[in-house]
Amino acid sequence: MHLTSYTKNPVDHYTDNGREYFTVQTMGPLKSAFLGRGIVYSWVDQVGENATMNSQFEMREMTPVRQVVDESSEITVELDAKSRFPGSGIISSTGEGYAIGLTFKLEPAKGPNIVLMLISPRSSPLNVSVEKSVLAIPNEESRVIVTTDGGELRCLGEISDQSKRARLVLNRNPRLPVYRAGFNETLFELKGRGKISAVWKPVARSFEELLLAFYPSSMGSFDSGSMSLHKIADYFGVNSFADTRKLGDFVIGDGVGVNYTLRLRLGRGLGRGALDETRLTIN
Repeated sequence: MHLTSYTKNPVDHYTDNGREYFTVQTMGPLKSAFLGRGIVYSWVDQVGENATMNSQFEMREMTPVRQVVDESSEITVELDAKSRFPGSGIISSTGEGYAIGLTFKLEPAKGPNIVLMLISPRSSPLNVSVEKSVLAIPNEESRVIVTTDGGELRCLGEISDQSKRARLVLNRNPRLPVYRAGFNETLFELKGRGKISAVWKPVARSFEELLLAFYPSSMGSFDSGSMSLHKIADYFGVNSFADTRKLGDFVIGDGVGVNYTLRLRLGRGLGRGALDETRLTIN
């Protein structure tokens, strides 16, 4: 496990008799401690020369957890192995995006809250299922058959000559307060009449498990010691010196905490179009 800490409080992780623990030193008594699903996200505010990158943290599906405080004010929390789940996320070509991981939120009686966020690689194959197996546009003679096999999504179909352009788009939506429409990935694009054929497989990267420790209250500040998504991008393999506009969006991983939708979009010109979609389940 790799630890990256943005706190003044020393943080540690250890196992004992098959049980897993996290400690934070010199924190003092806690008002409360929670375990849940944490999400770090970034977005660009304004445009042009006034554009600024912002980052924020949000905690979801929180449940109280037991904590132990010793005489030196060291906090210890235990992680039940059944609570673990692999991380997911995306970093877009503009540096925006999100990362989701299992998270402890510690709320001390005095001082800022501390977050311990664990982003883990997937250790088992991903499965894909679809809500409906056919995407079709009425009166357009256009349809795409959607199947899944071996953890892959397969799309085969034909587009009529009534359409000027057809696009098959995968949408990832972690339900952020910003970018409510989510993040799109074009799987196939066609001009005019023709056949559609696309294969998509959820992303599962290999990396050393990452433990992040930070103050959520400092996110979005210009403090060099504050946590933000772009500061951990390199860890997952994003090259900060490359032209991301050419590389496209970088997917950290697919899975928990994200809604997936497959959409067939037909364009008829003059702003007119038609749409059909189906929900995907990744587990």
